[in-house]
Amino acid sequence: MEFWLERGFDLAMSEKALNENESTYNESTYTDAEARQILETLFLIEDFFRYGVRCEHKISLETSSSAIPSTWDRKAHLEALETQVSQCTACGLWQSRSQTVFGEGVLDPKVMVIGEGPGMEEDRQGLPFVGASGQLLDKMLAAIDLSRHNNCYIANIVKCRPPNNREPSPSECDACIGYLRAQIDILQPDFILCVGRIAAHSLLRLSDPISRLRGRSFDFQGIPVCVTFHPSALLRDTALKRPAWEDLKQFRSLMECRALTESRATKKVK
Repeated sequence: MEFWLERGFDLAMSEKALNENESTYNESTYTDAEARQILETLFLIEDFFRYGVRCEHKISLETSSSAIPSTWDRKAHLEALETQVSQCTACGLWQSRSQTVFGEGVLDPKVMVIGEGPGMEEDRQGLPFVGASGQLLDKMLAAIDLSRHNNCYIANIVKCRPPNNREPSPSECDACIGYLRAQIDILQPDFILCVGRIAAHSLLRLSDPISRLRGRSFDFQGIPVCVTFHPSALLRDTALKRPAWEDLKQFRSLMECRALTESRATKKVK
């Protein structure tokens, strides 16, 4: 029962949701937020009966990150993990996907960029961020000397496209987050940039609004993490481009500060 209470089941089963004295649904008694919460609870219940509780879906790797030698074949481990992802049926998203979208980038990334999930074009091509949002993301990264072709790896929280490009539900994120964590273990990026609220919430296990996540540095297993807006939000509201640029400049400063510290440490050793 605690599992459901943590996810708002108490709201769905409250007097407001189930009123024994009323046999008809009164739409005016629900706020938009309450209606969305109840709908999400119904999705959770459906997933539970179809697939069982798959919160924190565990992914097994042959080698843990702490035991990875310098010559470890990241490419082979990523390919093995990608095969697991392509066969995954841990949540209902597999039923409507054209193909899974695993990730794209270099094998020794300075930065790992994490979004929420594939869109229509990504589902068609099998690559992350290749639509209009992806083109904008590439420009954003290029502005701070980053590229998926040179020093970045790009992935998403969920590997299958949610229908109609809706946000992935918490249960869908939980079912897929193990794959992302395995990717991080394999790639060992120096920094992580979360684009969008869903990515930050799922990776960092936080629930703050994005306005309170931006401008701060977080830690994920010893890796610095920063948060900015999803490119699709910038396409919808151009007023967000300036604060997004401030986020990117702060992220660049964080990387430069780390590089300077490491350079000084190396000089001291010599």
